[in-house]
Amino acid sequence: MPRGDAGAALATELGARAGEVERVRTPRGGTLLGFRCTPDACLDVWRRARERYAATGWWPFISHTPPSDWEWADLTSGSHRGEARVPIIDGLVELQAEDLLREAETFRPPTGHLPVRDLDELARRLTAAVAHPAPPRLAETRLATFFVGPPEWICLVPTEDPAGLPELLDAPDTPNHTPFPGRESLSYRDHADVLREWHDRFGAEICYLGTDALLLSVESPPTDPLQVARLAIEHYAYCPDFDQLIGGLPEIAAHQVPARFWFFWWD
Repeated sequence: MPRGDAGAALATELGARAGEVERVRTPRGGTLLGFRCTPDACLDVWRRARERYAATGWWPFISHTPPSDWEWADLTSGSHRGEARVPIIDGLVELQAEDLLREAETFRPPTGHLPVRDLDELARRLTAAVAHPAPPRLAETRLATFFVGPPEWICLVPTEDPAGLPELLDAPDTPNHTPFPGRESLSYRDHADVLREWHDRFGAEICYLGTDALLLSVESPPTDPLQVARLAIEHYAYCPDFDQLIGGLPEIAAHQVPARFWFFWWD
């Protein structure tokens, strides 16, 4: 069966009517399929499609955006996974170091402690500031928890590298992220490299993808308090807009990092 037909067959298997499946060609030479889904059912449909990925090769994600409305960058971008490169997360944390250290002022003890001077000390101080054990992990969640209006599209993309979807689909856009020298925002390659690293370490996978937001389903969130604190620092470095979503580092460590879903949004 041709690959495009296989994607359409999967969409039908998931409940889409053949005439209701949108199909577009992407600038990278791939295919993006999508069909509407009842908002309350989107997460279950995503899970069903995810279970079929090994057999189909089509990665599913939930979105507010139908394929016909997807916006594409003007530049081309191939896969860079094989190139030697400074680890992206280390670079992001270093880039945000000054702001991260200032964050410590919001939760350090009022007396008897000197200001936090490095990121290792920040992680230790954050560990002490967060109540442990972490709150129970919820096996289920509702997409309405993360969005003002729930998404209602299931999209399908043929790929051998699901973490690389940002490079294939030019999303999410992060125009206000603190820039690297000479750059205005995180590149789609940067996003993909972050997601590959978190997939390798924690089993994080793209569940929702949109123009300015990302939701990851996480197989093995950390439980060790110091590891939770270090990962909260990484989350903040990747998405400094957390103060508009969850709060500061203690809130990220307490409520996002130990959870089965990680949500990121860039204003």
